[in-house]
Amino acid sequence: MAQKMLMMAVLVILGTTMATVTVASPACLQSLMSCAPYFNNTDVTLPDDCCNPLQQAVATELICLCSLFNLPSLLSSFDIPYVGAIRIASQCGVVDIISDCISAPSPAPTP
Repeated sequence: MAQKMLMMAVLVILGTTMATVTVASPACLQSLMSCAPYFNNTDVTLPDDCCNPLQQAVATELICLCSLFNLPSLLSSFDIPYVGAIRIASQCGVVDIISDCISAPSPAPTP
């Protein structure tokens, strides 16, 4: 009986840890991380190993990417500058698609 309880405790801890890792690191994040050397380098033509994963993520994980771009603080928590991410998306030819899902700031109420 004690073994079963210990096994259940271990499974609960493992499940919690795995869930935390998933939330902390969105699946589409890797598509941006492949461009990390270029976030602050504006004078470089981006290579395929940067743009291809991002283009693939736009095709298959757009909701995830939209979530990242809608939370600049989340991007910065992974050392991804928002402006750099937008520039990379532009240079990789996907900024229009991503721009469509970025929340526009709410207009200021008129008095």
